[in-house]
Amino acid sequence: MAEPSYQQPPPQDDKAAVVVGSKHDHHDDSLSRQNEAPADEENPADGQPSSLGSRKALWAYLILCFSTGPTASMAFNYVSAAIQSAANLLGHQPGSDRACSRRGRNISCLVKFGAGEIDYMSYVLYLRAIGRALEGVITITTGGIADYSNYRKYMMLVSIMLFGAFALPFAGLTKQDYSHLNALAALYILLTTTQGVYTVIEGSYIPIFMRSAGWHRSSVRLNDDDNQVSGQQRRTWKKGFSVSVLAMVASNVGGLVALIIGVILVYGRGSYVKTGYFNYLLAITIAGCITIVFALLGLWLLPSIPGREKPKDQSILLLPMKGWLRLLTSINRYPETFKFCIGWILWNTGYSNYLGLIGSLFLEVTGINRSGGVYQVWTFTNVIFAIMGSLSFLFAFGRIKTSIPVKAWAYVLLFVNMLCVFWGCIGISNRVTVGYKHQAEFWVQQVLFMSSGSALRCYNRAVYGSLVPRGSEAQFFGLEITLDLATGWINPLVQGVIQDHTHNLRFPMIPNLLLMFVASLLYIWVDIPKGVEEAKVPLV
Repeated sequence: MAEPSYQQPPPQDDKAAVVVGSKHDHHDDSLSRQNEAPADEENPADGQPSSLGSRKALWAYLILCFSTGPTASMAFNYVSAAIQSAANLLGHQPGSDRACSRRGRNISCLVKFGAGEIDYMSYVLYLRAIGRALEGVITITTGGIADYSNYRKYMMLVSIMLFGAFALPFAGLTKQDYSHLNALAALYILLTTTQGVYTVIEGSYIPIFMRSAGWHRSSVRLNDDDNQVSGQQRRTWKKGFSVSVLAMVASNVGGLVALIIGVILVYGRGSYVKTGYFNYLLAITIAGCITIVFALLGLWLLPSIPGREKPKDQSILLLPMKGWLRLLTSINRYPETFKFCIGWILWNTGYSNYLGLIGSLFLEVTGINRSGGVYQVWTFTNVIFAIMGSLSFLFAFGRIKTSIPVKAWAYVLLFVNMLCVFWGCIGISNRVTVGYKHQAEFWVQQVLFMSSGSALRCYNRAVYGSLVPRGSEAQFFGLEITLDLATGWINPLVQGVIQDHTHNLRFPMIPNLLLMFVASLLYIWVDIPKGVEEAKVPLV
């Protein structure tokens, strides 16, 4: 749920407007004025205050998205790498007391886990499963309360502050013993759990910003036959995609800043052989400091959004449970929203877990004992290609004037994603000489997978935002994350079991490929125009 993972709105006034697309986009300003909402549309009680169309609100939201990037990037890349490295140092080869190999295509290494021993890579996968399961529990509560709270931004701030605070102790966990390995594992779980809270609230701002920019106030009707867009419809979609892309870019830029610090540490403090994985730990702590500082700045700038009126004589503690029951029983009212949500969940589960696998496999193939600098570059270019992919998608959507169905963009991006995962599955057999067995293959897949995956994440957030009914933004984005976690913790658990028996990181890629395939069928099934119309009726 990076995932990491791991959102932006263009403002309403001329100066704050985000200009994307062709030279004819200057018509967007007049369009916004022509479609200015009536008084009730701007009623703060509906959660759509006009202040969200200001430059200040946009920049505040971007700053908050930026603030999560450093720690999220470190948690996904460096924390797991540090745990993998520490486990490899403490582990032993099966059937002997010899130290584990530091480099190879299939490393056999056992490490203590609970009362027994497991493969050192299964250790990381099990931690992901535990963290995502706990994240799902806390997300249910967050999504059920946030829409009714007048303190939405403060809930987001506290979660981001905690997210950064949990990164601070890493620099001190440098002993190579099981007590420090367990501490690394516990902090990793806390980071993963906390990430779910701010992700829900951050995502809930997307449809709110879209409405402040004119969504549902203008004619957003697509051709029911082929989901094609043109003219005003295309400009409205472009506003939504701009929101999502800019947020994603802001978060990635935050991650990029932290990774640059990591690269400086590697080449300034010595090689991996000299300093071990301690560069990773120091970089994580620095990232936590950056997250806290920019979260405070974003809080100061972001305007508050009044929540929905709480049902009379109902405890705030009971709202999450009753809200979720009402949400789940609304599937007949918003079938397209649920179909898209499930498709997005299945894809994201396969996407995020594959990212973890390919990073660990890269570290294993290039050599744990000598790849500190190479891994730094790898994580750095991961973010670069993610930014390029999302911006290229936004640029292409604004420039291509032919009548391309909205869903066709998803099909292309899904195909590239699945091709990269399939390539890893090819390498399962030892007789096959390709399938991420050579360093060059990793760099090619990185360009293709990161760019297409980042673009698809932006696409999903914007399209899903258009299918969410007013006043239930946090709950529906919480639904996506909660259901994602319901499957997300199972996948790394299954991957851990597979890895524990095969000691081959390519085998666990098979479940991810299957998830993406099923997701593509759901993307084909969903009717976006129908879903947009359904979302105009609030959930009561």
